[in-house]
Amino acid sequence: MLDVVILVSALAMAVYHFAYAQLLIQGCALNANTHLGFALVIIFLTALRDTRKRWVLWLLLALAAIVCIAYVQVFYLDLAFRISDNTYLDIAIGITLIIVCLIACVRAVGIILPAIAGLFIAYCFFGYLLPGLLHSQQMPWELIVSRLSLSFGIAGIYGYLLSISATYVFLFMIFAGLISATGAVEFFAGIGNLISHRFRAGPAMAAVVTSGMVGSVTGIPGPNVMITGSFTIPAMKRVGYTAEQAGGIESASSTSGVIIPPVMGVAAFIMVGFTGIAYKDICIAAFVPALFYLVSAGCYTIFQAGRMKITTTTVKVDKRELMLRAPLFIIPLLVIIVLLLMDYSPMIASFWACIALIIMSLIRPKARPSLSGYLEGFRNGAEMGAKVGTICATLGMVIVTMTMTGLGIRLPGIVATVAGDNLLLLLVLTWAACILLGCGLPGSAAYLLVAITCAPILVKIGIPLLQAHLFVLFASTFANITPPVAISAMIAAQLAGGSYMKTAVQAAMVGIAGFVLPFMIIFSPSLVLDFPEPLLAATSLIACPLIFLGLQASFVGYFTKRLNSVERTIILLSPIALMLHIYTANFVWFAVGLAILVVFILWQIRITRRESQKLSIEGATT
Repeated sequence: MLDVVILVSALAMAVYHFAYAQLLIQGCALNANTHLGFALVIIFLTALRDTRKRWVLWLLLALAAIVCIAYVQVFYLDLAFRISDNTYLDIAIGITLIIVCLIACVRAVGIILPAIAGLFIAYCFFGYLLPGLLHSQQMPWELIVSRLSLSFGIAGIYGYLLSISATYVFLFMIFAGLISATGAVEFFAGIGNLISHRFRAGPAMAAVVTSGMVGSVTGIPGPNVMITGSFTIPAMKRVGYTAEQAGGIESASSTSGVIIPPVMGVAAFIMVGFTGIAYKDICIAAFVPALFYLVSAGCYTIFQAGRMKITTTTVKVDKRELMLRAPLFIIPLLVIIVLLLMDYSPMIASFWACIALIIMSLIRPKARPSLSGYLEGFRNGAEMGAKVGTICATLGMVIVTMTMTGLGIRLPGIVATVAGDNLLLLLVLTWAACILLGCGLPGSAAYLLVAITCAPILVKIGIPLLQAHLFVLFASTFANITPPVAISAMIAAQLAGGSYMKTAVQAAMVGIAGFVLPFMIIFSPSLVLDFPEPLLAATSLIACPLIFLGLQASFVGYFTKRLNSVERTIILLSPIALMLHIYTANFVWFAVGLAILVVFILWQIRITRRESQKLSIEGATT
């Protein structure tokens, strides 16, 4: 019975958002309120489904959420006019709404984000007791509650983040749920297996491709590991990868979906709403860094396959079936890209992508899901969208605390004071903050949190807005594979049956580009296709993939043959020199790094040929 109630709630939420995309049933604030109401009810109903022992608590929270949402819906105009003079009933509703949203966020993403939000809320109340730069003005507690929960401006529960979730994000979550229900995983797995026929990295290359493709749509690294890792990890282990290597490759590949256009796990659409930058500009700017990340991960898999003497796979792929299935996924993605490039809103693009996906899935009986499959897709999508809604409501409270207390103005100054005039130190401190704040959060939630707190620091010192937000997006995203937290690596380790910490270390090695690329984006604008100095842009674009080639060869300990410690040190000198070129814009470093790499490659080829000849002679004599 409870499953039926959850399904009906999910379908009602989806139908409402489909209707709103075409009819604009009510204003933006009331739409956000309705969206939040659906989200909270679904979150607490799923909690009731998963933990029956506390059923009274979850029912009470669901009822409290309904009462609060209904109150806001009915008295919206009155609340908007009396923002600084609320009644006691308003305040009671506001306090209840804050508590309900924080508990829902705990259910959605765990304790980390709500705990951070709780610290910011506490700062609103007690910041006036702190000394120095952290000191804030004392404010009436009623005003704080009102601004946190019942204001309909830029920030607070009903701030622009909740509106982004309601208009930009939710229908893409429905699209993600439907695309999984219609066989996307099998389709992308087939593509991965085709690639495995060409590369001796075998299933590992399939994991990089498949997980990146699926992750671009879902945008949630942890669940994405569970979706794709269920078949990529066993396949990698079968051909000889260790459990930790297989888990690390899958973890790093699933995490990359957030930075891969065209969907970017809805992070791009959140960035549109947050910055006002056009969607197509964000995707174009992210394309080259995402490509270099995949190149780096691919180098790891190829070198590791060579080191472990893994050969190409012979898994049979029905190419005809793959070609017949291709339009089912390619056409909806093309619908998204074309409509967004034509300057339609993300809400309209996602609406028509869902319609196109449903129509395409009905054409071929062999690939057509059952009715229960479609319903499951809608339910999964609505549950993912509900989680994003509660995350956005919680982060809205973080934003309002920063504006009310002035912390948003002082925080960049504090970091700048610590770093002084050293841009690199400032970037390292900001990067560390992004990693810390992004630990344990889904890609979009991590980006939202660091965009609020860290991006303004970079913009204030003169970093262009787009580069600043891509910096924090990359840094926060790869917190998911950063030891000692590394949530996606933890899930991959469980699937692979390996050591969690060793898997996290392997994931960090596979995804090393995710830690280096944020700095490259700042120091080398050519990565985001900005070419102020053509020669420097050209050398930087050449240097970037070579940096990852050298790093992965050194980390894995293989190039054309196994490398000893001296050889690993020598090859490591090349990416160091090339990174210095990008940082200093000194062409001497580029020449040094390129020369080391060329000499090393020629040396390796010569040694490999000599060893092959020696083995051939020994084989002939025996």
